[in-house]
Amino acid sequence: MAKRFAIAVAVVCLCSPFAFGQAQKTTDQPSKYIWYETAKINSGKYELFNKVMAQYREATTSTAPEVYWIAGSPITGDSDRVTFVTFHDNMASVEKTMTAFEKIEQAITLKNASFYAQAAEAEAGSHWVLAEYSKELSYRPDMVPMANTTWWASTLFNLKPGCEFEFADLVKQVTDVHKKAGDNEHWIAYDIRAGYPGPSVLFVTTMRSLADLDQEPPAASREQFESPPMRQMFQKIGKECVSHIESIYSRVAPQLSRVPQSLIAANPDFWTIKEEAPAVATKKGKPKKEAVVPAALKEKEKQ
Repeated sequence: MAKRFAIAVAVVCLCSPFAFGQAQKTTDQPSKYIWYETAKINSGKYELFNKVMAQYREATTSTAPEVYWIAGSPITGDSDRVTFVTFHDNMASVEKTMTAFEKIEQAITLKNASFYAQAAEAEAGSHWVLAEYSKELSYRPDMVPMANTTWWASTLFNLKPGCEFEFADLVKQVTDVHKKAGDNEHWIAYDIRAGYPGPSVLFVTTMRSLADLDQEPPAASREQFESPPMRQMFQKIGKECVSHIESIYSRVAPQLSRVPQSLIAANPDFWTIKEEAPAVATKKGKPKKEAVVPAALKEKEKQ
């Protein structure tokens, strides 16, 4: 997203082990809260991780069908991570989801007494974050419908205490430049409520394809961002207000997600999960299902 990079470049120059959330939101308007987990997969355990996830998805369908989540795996940064994003209109929804988690895991352990051991073997812990939607700092948040979102880019700004208003003013000025230029920029902003040192702001750009990033910004906006006053403002905010910036690109993983049927119906080619994995021959000649593993993790498991 050009806006995020305009800020980031100038300033510098996405348990129980598998507890997910309840997403009753099916429209493209942002929910008030997102609650997300970034799980770390142990080396060589992605196939086991897939099996654990399959059990969780199956148990959720029968035990807590109202629970949904969207998963994404990064193509930048640490490759052994998976982020699970849940959407909530209020904190009561988060609490209700926690109760659902307990029921889901109880249902799994009735069928598989080794579930917790398998989960612990597959995952090396996780990091949870609660964030609240900021309408004030967002720009055209519904530009890409959720059903058509196959990628997302996120940038997290850790701010120095007392700099929230100065940073917000900068974002508003950046927004005004994009509005006047009439370009295709868009983003969703979230204030981090817990999970990172505060104050922190997360910007997320949803994308149909990575090709969305190939669009060059209009000359009008580029000229504005490169003007001396804007450069000076970026440098000032970067030096005085920003302590850390982290950007990640993530690919949506339908096989690790659980979404409403309405979302699947809106984009079945992407969201419909191919349950049958390719078969490979074993020594006894019987076919064996092979888990789908991201290329980055395949290379890591070979080492």
